[in-house]
Amino acid sequence: MKSGQMIDHLLEEFAELEPWGLHALLLLCRRDQVDFDLEQSVRIDRSGVFPKRLLISFDSIDYHRALAYDPFLPYARMQMPHGKLLQLQRFFSKAWRIHFGWELGPRGWIGKSYLEMQPRVSDKQMHPCQSLDPDQLLFLGYKWPLEGDDLSVVTKYNILSHSPAKEAIRRWEECLAKLSDQYKTMEFKNLTNLLINCDTTSEPLLVLDVCDEGSTRISYDINLYDLEQTVDTIREPFGEVLFQAFGGAVLQDSTSYLSSIAAKRLGHLASGIDRNGFVFWTLYYGAIRAITQHPQSPT
Repeated sequence: MKSGQMIDHLLEEFAELEPWGLHALLLLCRRDQVDFDLEQSVRIDRSGVFPKRLLISFDSIDYHRALAYDPFLPYARMQMPHGKLLQLQRFFSKAWRIHFGWELGPRGWIGKSYLEMQPRVSDKQMHPCQSLDPDQLLFLGYKWPLEGDDLSVVTKYNILSHSPAKEAIRRWEECLAKLSDQYKTMEFKNLTNLLINCDTTSEPLLVLDVCDEGSTRISYDINLYDLEQTVDTIREPFGEVLFQAFGGAVLQDSTSYLSSIAAKRLGHLASGIDRNGFVFWTLYYGAIRAITQHPQSPT
């Protein structure tokens, strides 16, 4: 992977985020040869399709190596509110991984950071854990407006289950059905049945229970990366779900965007009820590892 080209592409694609720290963070990664993970997502709700969403993720040891002089500098560049930064600092040293996000919503750009609290690899053997226990906090998330007057929010991502694919998908389906009749439709059942038919993995799938502090917002997130599918796999049944939930105008925009990312890896599907009481969907896709270390010259 030519990470220099990737970083240059991101700098150009997200040029409007230079004032809010993305460019400085990516250039630091290239300068100090710090590897990172890159994931994109698209949120779809009754107000439209929001595809400008980027997540940059670091192993804690790499992050602290690059930012030993000031580990909170990226938060200052992202203009994180001081009160929320003080809260984050209390848990920062316990994080296994550190994630930074930028997303464009109906009220403007939003900054995000997630502290991943539970390791998903064995410290001794450095391979994926066999299972994660339910009812544990996996991510502690912070979200704040970069522009506009939206509220700052703290979000908790608790492990609901880490189980074989069929069991995990059915658990996700059952939890959503308790939130709204929109998850009891034949369109949604067709989507979950298709996902179950894609089950060729022995790896357990992770389902998260997601809630905002001080808000009625609640959602459920299922990690589908281990199914090794592309977005194209779910385009038709997912489109039917979106049409049933949001109508033709949103479907037209979402169909166009899903077509543009059809070849990307299918990642997470998250859905639930937002703070205003309406259904939303978020599709995460295309997670890749950006290798910034220069290859060693042959001797």
